[in-house]
Amino acid sequence: MVLARRSFLAEDHYLPLAKQVATLLTEVLGQVREPINVYDAGCGEGYYLAKIKQQLNLAGLSINASASDISKPAIQKAAKKHPDIAYAVASSFNLPVQNTSQDALIQVFAPSSAAEILRILKPQGWWLSVDPAPDHLFALKQQVYDTPQKHQLDNTVPEGFSLVSQTRLSFTMHLTRLEQRQNLLMMTPFYWTISAEKKQLLLDNLNLVNTDFDIKLMQKKPE
Repeated sequence: MVLARRSFLAEDHYLPLAKQVATLLTEVLGQVREPINVYDAGCGEGYYLAKIKQQLNLAGLSINASASDISKPAIQKAAKKHPDIAYAVASSFNLPVQNTSQDALIQVFAPSSAAEILRILKPQGWWLSVDPAPDHLFALKQQVYDTPQKHQLDNTVPEGFSLVSQTRLSFTMHLTRLEQRQNLLMMTPFYWTISAEKKQLLLDNLNLVNTDFDIKLMQKKPE
C-alpha cells in the first residue's frame, strides 16, 4: 500500500487538490508577516505539503514549512525527498511544536486533535482540513459492494474555531495504464478484501475515476 501510494501521488493525480489548498491559503496568508509558518499534521511522505509550499512560493510568499507523521519510514522518505522542509516523527495528538507558533495548519486525510491544533496556531491562525466527500471514488465502490455507502460529511466546527468556508472539489482522473489503476486500487481497503475475479474486472475497467473532496477552512477565534 505504501509503495502504491507513493507511485500514484508521484504522478500528480491529486495535484488539483494540492493547488486548491494552496489557492485558499494564498488568499488568507497574503497579509501575514513573513516568513509564514505552515505545518502539516499527518503528512505521510510529504507530497501535499511540498506541492503546497511550491505553489505558495510561486505566489510570492516566503514559507517555513514543517510536518510530522507517526510513521518513521514515511518521515525518513519525506526528509530525504524534501530537504527544505523540517520533519519529525510524532503523533498528531501530541504535536512537537511550540504554543502559538504556526500561521496555518493543513490536515489532509489524517486524524487530528482540535485541541492540539488550537494550541499551536497563532491568534487567528488558519486550519485547513481535507476529507473525502460523499462521491469520492463512489463509482469504484459501486463495483465492489452490493450496497455501497457514501462518505458522510462532518459539518461540526471544533470549539475555538470559526468556519470561514467549506467547499467541494471534484475532478476526474484518467488512468490509462494498468499500473496506475493497480496503484489506486491498492491504496484502498477494497484491494485486500475482494476476490481475484472482481479485482481483475476493476483493473480492466477503471479508466475514469471521479474524486470528491470536502475542504474546510477554519480560523482560530480571538481569545
